Amino acid sequence: MVLFDNRYQYVKDLGEGGFGKVFLAKEAVSNRLVAIKQLAIKDKQEQEDIIHEIEIVSKFENPNIVTYYHHFWQDELLFLVMEYCSGGNLRSKIKSANTSSSDIFSWAQILAKCLGGIHEKGIIHHDIKPDNILFSESGTLKISDFGLANREGGTRAYMSPESFDWDTITKNDPRFDIYALGVTLMELLLKKNPFSSLAKEQIIELHQKADFQINELPNWQQDVILKAINKVPELRFQNMTEFEEAIKAKTIPVIFNKDTIKAAQLVEHAEKALKTKKWINAAKYLELADSKYPNNVTVLHAFGKYYLQMQEITKAQLYFEKALSLNPRLDLQKDLGWINLENKNYPIAISLLSDHLHRHSADFEAYNLLLRCYYETNRYEPAMELAKMLMENNDKLLCFANNYFISSAMHNLGKMVFSNTVLKAADNPFIDYNYSIVLDDRETHDLDKTPTMKSKLLFMDFHFNSFVKNTVTFLDSDNKKAALGSFDKTIIKIGREGYDVNDIQVPGGTSVSRRHCLIVNSKDDVWLYDLASVGTYLNKDRIRTKTPLIGQNKLTIGNVGYSITTDKSKLL
Repeated sequence: MVLFDNRYQYVKDLGEGGFGKVFLAKEAVSNRLVAIKQLAIKDKQEQEDIIHEIEIVSKFENPNIVTYYHHFWQDELLFLVMEYCSGGNLRSKIKSANTSSSDIFSWAQILAKCLGGIHEKGIIHHDIKPDNILFSESGTLKISDFGLANREGGTRAYMSPESFDWDTITKNDPRFDIYALGVTLMELLLKKNPFSSLAKEQIIELHQKADFQINELPNWQQDVILKAINKVPELRFQNMTEFEEAIKAKTIPVIFNKDTIKAAQLVEHAEKALKTKKWINAAKYLELADSKYPNNVTVLHAFGKYYLQMQEITKAQLYFEKALSLNPRLDLQKDLGWINLENKNYPIAISLLSDHLHRHSADFEAYNLLLRCYYETNRYEPAMELAKMLMENNDKLLCFANNYFISSAMHNLGKMVFSNTVLKAADNPFIDYNYSIVLDDRETHDLDKTPTMKSKLLFMDFHFNSFVKNTVTFLDSDNKKAALGSFDKTIIKIGREGYDVNDIQVPGGTSVSRRHCLIVNSKDDVWLYDLASVGTYLNKDRIRTKTPLIGQNKLTIGNVGYSITTDKSKLL
C-alpha cells in the first residue's frame, strides 16, 4: 500500500495522541524506515509555527534529538517525516524491572544537558514526559516532539503548578521543562507518577503537603527531585546545568548568603514596628480564641505553632492541616518543615525550610532547623558551612557555635581540630557539655558502636540562645522534701551510679544507661532529653528524644522514680 505523497510505503501504525497519528513507513528510494506524524492541527498558521520551530531545532544537530527529515502536506494535513527510533520510549522502561537507578540518573543527565543547550537557543519543549523520550536502535536517548507539544501547555501530570491558575504561565521559561524532567525522573524511580489522574486542584494540594511518597529513595535523590519539582519556579533549579550538576554531585548546594539575611533583617524591623498586639499567656488565649473562632485560619496556625513548640507534633500537624484546608496558599513552609524534621522526613524538611528561607531570609530559627536537618542526616560539611556563615553574620546567637562544634566533632570523628574562636565564642554550657563528651574516655559511648558519641552530643535549639538561672528540685515520694536536693546548673546530667560525670547517679545497674538523660535548665525553659538510653519515662510516657518539663512531674529511670518540679510552667 503506497501512501504519503507516493514517496513512502505504509508499514504499520505506531501510535495516536492529541497531536494526531504516527505511522511507520518505508522510504521508496532508500528503503529507510521513517516515522511519519500526521498532525491533527489544520490551522495554517499553527502548522507554519510548528515547522519553523522544528527546523530551528534540527539545525542544532544534537545527537539526543530525534532527527527531522522534511515535511509535506496532503489533503490540507501536515505530515512530518522523522527519524524512526526502534528502541521504544522511557514509558516502557518504567515497566521494566531491569532498569537501575544508575541508568535512570544517567538518562536524566543526558536529558538535562540536551535540554540546557536547547534552552540557550530560546526553545522550550513544553511537553517533556516519558512518552516523548525515545531510544534509537543503538540505545541512544532521543527527545521527540519539539514544536508538537500541546499548544495549551503540555500534559497535566507533568505541568508545573504555575501553569494552572496560580500565576500566568511564561511559555518561554525553561523552568517549565525543569519541572517536567523532575516529574519524569521521579516517575522512573518510583515506577509511578503521583500526579497521574489528579485534577489540577488535587495536584496543587499534593504540592502543598509535599507528600510524594519518595521517602524510600536515598536522601540525595529526594533532594534533587524536590528541588526540580518545587511548586515555586524561583525555588527550582534555575537552569538545566544546575539540575545536571546536582545529579553529578549527588547533593543540593547551600546557596544562602549574608546579604540576603541583612536585607531581610531590615524588613523584619519594619514589620515589628507595625505590630501592636502581644501574646500573653499563650495557651489560655489560644484556647479562648479556638473556642470562639474554631475555623479561623490565623488561630489554627498559631495553635499549630504552639503545639510544635511543645513537641506535640501530632497535634501541631492536625492544626496545620486544618488551616491549609481552609487556605491552601497559607505560608506554612517553616512549620511543615519543622514537623517533617521531627518525623525524620529529612529531604522534605530541607526542601520546605529552604523554600521558607528564600522568602524569609532573616529567620535564624529556620536556619537552625535546616542546620539540624544536615546534622541529623550526617551531612556535616554542609552543616559546618552553614553554621560558619551564620556565626559570621550574628555572633550573638550561641546555637550556631555549638552546632558547628558538634558537626565538626562528628566530621572529624572526635579528633580535636576545633577553632578556638568556636570554643571561646561565648560562655555556652552546651559547648562545655559537648566538649566533655568529645574528651570522654569512651566509657560512656563510642564513635561508631552503640551507644554512639552522636547519641550523647547535644544539638542546641534556637530557643536556648538566652539562659536565665533556674532551680530544679528532686522531691521524695511524698512530694514534700528534697530527696536529692535542688540543682541550678544549666545542664543537669543523669546516669548510672558509679559514673562521676553525672550530677545525679541512679542505682539500678544496667537498667540505667551510663549517660542516661539530662535536663536543660533555664528559667521558664526546662527540657528533659533522653540520650538514647534504655528507657526514660516522664509521667509513665517513654521519652524518645526530648520534652518540656512543666510544673511537677514524675521521672522514672530503671526502677527508680523521682518527683521533680521547676519554678514555673514552661510556655504558658
